[in-house]
Amino acid sequence: MSRLLIITTLVSLLIDQQTIAQTQQNERIQNGRIVVQETLMLEGTVASIRPGRLSLKDRSGKLWNVLVAPAGRDVVTLASGQRLRFPADIQIVGSYPAKKLQAGQILRFQGAVNRLGKTQGPLQTLQLVSDETVTTGIKVLQAARKANEYSECEIVGNFIRSSKGRLFVRIPAKNGFTRRSTLSFAMADNFRAELRTADPSRARAGAKVIQLEVVRLNTKDLVAKTLRVEINALTSRAETLDERLKNKYSHLSDARRQPRIVRSPRFTFMTDISDRQAKILLDKLETMATLLTRYFGRGPKTRMEGFIVSDLSVWPEGVLTEPAGIAKIREGAGICFTSSLGNQRRATLYACDDHGVIQHECTHGFCSLTFGSTGPTWLAEGIAELGQYWKLGQTAVDINPRVLAYLQQAKPKKTLLDIAVPGNVPAGGWRDYAWRWALCHMLAHNPNYATRFKPLAIALMQRTEGVSFTSVYGPLAPQISFEYSLFLQHMELGYRADLCAWQWNTKFRRLKAQQRAQAKIKAAYSWQASGVTLQQGISYDLAATGTWALEQDGTRYDADGDDTGRGTLIGCLFRDYRLSPVMTLGSSSTFRAPSDGQLFLRCQDNFNALGDNAGEIVVHLRRSP
Repeated sequence: MSRLLIITTLVSLLIDQQTIAQTQQNERIQNGRIVVQETLMLEGTVASIRPGRLSLKDRSGKLWNVLVAPAGRDVVTLASGQRLRFPADIQIVGSYPAKKLQAGQILRFQGAVNRLGKTQGPLQTLQLVSDETVTTGIKVLQAARKANEYSECEIVGNFIRSSKGRLFVRIPAKNGFTRRSTLSFAMADNFRAELRTADPSRARAGAKVIQLEVVRLNTKDLVAKTLRVEINALTSRAETLDERLKNKYSHLSDARRQPRIVRSPRFTFMTDISDRQAKILLDKLETMATLLTRYFGRGPKTRMEGFIVSDLSVWPEGVLTEPAGIAKIREGAGICFTSSLGNQRRATLYACDDHGVIQHECTHGFCSLTFGSTGPTWLAEGIAELGQYWKLGQTAVDINPRVLAYLQQAKPKKTLLDIAVPGNVPAGGWRDYAWRWALCHMLAHNPNYATRFKPLAIALMQRTEGVSFTSVYGPLAPQISFEYSLFLQHMELGYRADLCAWQWNTKFRRLKAQQRAQAKIKAAYSWQASGVTLQQGISYDLAATGTWALEQDGTRYDADGDDTGRGTLIGCLFRDYRLSPVMTLGSSSTFRAPSDGQLFLRCQDNFNALGDNAGEIVVHLRRSP
């Protein structure tokens, strides 16, 4: 059980001045001081983790939802949408055998190497490097007198493989010490690779939390002050695309360069960013263009070109000729200039060195070069935001936490017709982009609407006569409005629209006396149709058989769930595009319908945590005798 210490401490507050007004209570807190009311010392296992938040299951089975500042940032976003500067002391420690290392990972260790590239002595431990700025290479610590003698060196290299008791790493070909770029080292029997990082996202469900010191604020938020987590091969996440690219190009310098031309198959830019960042960026853009091409079924026949600027002062006068483009760069933003003459199309980028900005603007360029235009503003900016966040094989919400907090807290929410305005209107700021992203994300990933979204987008970008948002989705307006409202209500990082699509096509019936109904309910899905319409005031008996799990390789539960309510079978009634309050049903219950309506059921779990659930239960329903 947790140990409580009552403390009264003031913490400094960093409030996003652009956050919309909340309730009177929140306004009072925002205008006053935020106070730490108590400190709790916790331990247990990670139940789930996502950017800015960690759920811990303590030894009693109780869940604690805690805000944790992401790596490299000292700011958390409170439930009210306020941003609080609250530095945390975070240590994530991992230990891995050689067979669990992944190709490309950066390793740092000391070893004996001669100039012929031969090595001596076994390795016992080495360090997995998570520092983005490190450059691979070899540094002599104690030089040998002859070429065939062994110098004591520090090696920073990319892991290739382990085989027959030896570890193979790659160092740059021009390393200044040996002509060999691949080195092989013997490994001791107890060899381990150690990882130490301050990035909480390295952990995943099941990781051991040996210390979590949190403070409870007068806003009711829990915020991490100290976090110690132990991870291993089973409880650490796979490397992200960004991490793999940084490892891949770690042999290149990260120092800024003078403006020069960099190229890839689809892009040509003049830029002053480092060689490493140029390669990483071009890889990300090529991946984005590949994903867009697969999605739309076609891509541009012309390269996109332009200018990516880190430091305007190093650029020769007269190279950058577009005043509007230079102004955007000074703002830390970007713009894509497009033009066409017959079938000849051109897209020119002016942008700062922010990867998100560049991907957004290059999506505009992709669409213009492929289809002739970017379509109406809502579509152009919505798809550009999709392009910025799109990742291979990922359909979950993964956007800037600031954008997410705004969409969650904004009141009133913008309606479909507020967003899908025909024609070209002022693009606005990041808030306007956020609403357009939300609409396009739901339409692109919800299977109820995805099949119509792609043809609609193509037709609008090709300026096809008579096609509009209303002409395509008009007949489905009530359904879309309902699902869009649910999307905004439950959206979190990790939320998957494909697992939350409403089951409109299920046939429902009322149960007569002696009739029974049966439905299979999956743990890895949101609300699911039971096929039964309940009648107000009538009593029903429910029984559920089977088990499900709330995480990969997790504990199996029946429909009563765990001690905290997670995994419990719950239900609600759908009528006239409204949902009733949630009913807790469990594995066996008798209940009276609070109103007429179609019964929908689901496994009690966070909407953004459904993807790793497993199993299903069978629900049996009848009218009570």
